[in-house]
Amino acid sequence: MLPDEIVRGQHTHSGGLLKVASRGSLAGYGSALLSAAMVGLFTVINKWLLVAETPALTAGAWTYMAAGVTLLPWAIKAGGLRFRRPVVFAAWILAGSVVGPSLYFIGLGLTSGMQGVLMINMEAVFTAFIAFVLFREKIRSGTVAASLAIVAGGIWISWPPSGASLLAGNTLGNLLIALGYLGWAIENNLGRLLSEDTPTATLVCVKAVAAGIVLGILASLFKQELAIPWLVVPGVVMSGSVSLGLSLALFYSAMRHIGAVRTGLISSTSVLWGLMGSFLLLGESLSHNTLIGGGLMLAGIAGFALEAAHSSQGDRARQ
Repeated sequence: MLPDEIVRGQHTHSGGLLKVASRGSLAGYGSALLSAAMVGLFTVINKWLLVAETPALTAGAWTYMAAGVTLLPWAIKAGGLRFRRPVVFAAWILAGSVVGPSLYFIGLGLTSGMQGVLMINMEAVFTAFIAFVLFREKIRSGTVAASLAIVAGGIWISWPPSGASLLAGNTLGNLLIALGYLGWAIENNLGRLLSEDTPTATLVCVKAVAAGIVLGILASLFKQELAIPWLVVPGVVMSGSVSLGLSLALFYSAMRHIGAVRTGLISSTSVLWGLMGSFLLLGESLSHNTLIGGGLMLAGIAGFALEAAHSSQGDRARQ
């Protein structure tokens, strides 16, 4: 038997480790939840900027530039940018800094905040499909079913009223947002290759600054005023620095404490935060179409979450 003093010491040490682990887990869950809320409110804040009559491309330029400035300290700390895959880097910039943000902001100006929030779900579908095509990742039947539910929900909420033209109402706006998320899905997958050589924080900072510059140039070409009133500056800071910049830092912090799977599952609640924000901050209400389509999309996200949990359990069982 061990002496009583050693036993007592081991219990004390174990208790200390449990307390540290508990604090770390609590911080991780809190960071993941706060990050999800910020991501969900990103669309709501941007919709408010557009309602405040800020031109779409101008709003995007200032939002991404604010995010880039916020992420700069993390990027400097993480290390330099490497150009070992120039073609991939160029495609990554085009998809994530030109196509994605420009189509997203233009589309958001043509649809409601709630429907814009729900279209966030399309990114997961496009990212999974492109990963299957480019990297031959396996797709389970549950993932296919979840993707179909999300796509069906997106079509449902975007379908024009009876007798209206094909691009009437919110249809064109939702279509442009979906194409924007297709661009971001391409960026997500190409970013996997670039992150092998360059830290993620550096990549995201470069993407944000590049998007801000590109959107500023496009705004000038389309005769949109780059100057913004002081009234919308807090919204730009919230959208860029907080919803984009700080949310990323919290996301990585959460992954360190509770792992990628749990962080990803909590992040899937971002749509719910966005819907609540649209209701409380924008004063929007759920129509029957939005309710049904949103239900389908949320069911699809739940399917993605279950598949992620099942895959994680399978990986642990094999280890």
